[in-house]
Amino acid sequence: VSVCTQVALGMEHLSNGRFVHRDLAARNCLVSAQRQVKVSSLSLSKDVYNSEYYHFRQAWIPLRWMPPEAVLEDEFSTKSDVWSFGVLMWEVFTHGEMPYTSLADDEVLA
Repeated sequence: VSVCTQVALGMEHLSNGRFVHRDLAARNCLVSAQRQVKVSSLSLSKDVYNSEYYHFRQAWIPLRWMPPEAVLEDEFSTKSDVWSFGVLMWEVFTHGEMPYTSLADDEVLA
């Protein structure tokens, strides 16, 4: 629960500064040995998580962490970050399991 609380506080800070993260996921959170969590964006390290991105409309997107309006209409807001935070909580409470593993990418889009 502490991990999720710290991420929520970090996201609140971004939101208060009028920033939208657009790629919130466990892979973009840095955790210290003392379990202090910082929200980051490791976009330069995407190859490590290549299987977590989906090629859609000439871009690589983290499909399984995105709300429908972000995928289909390219609309990102603090509300889409809230959706991604919900998926991140699911990742935390399932000990890192990738979302929707029983579905193919095309099925996630449907």
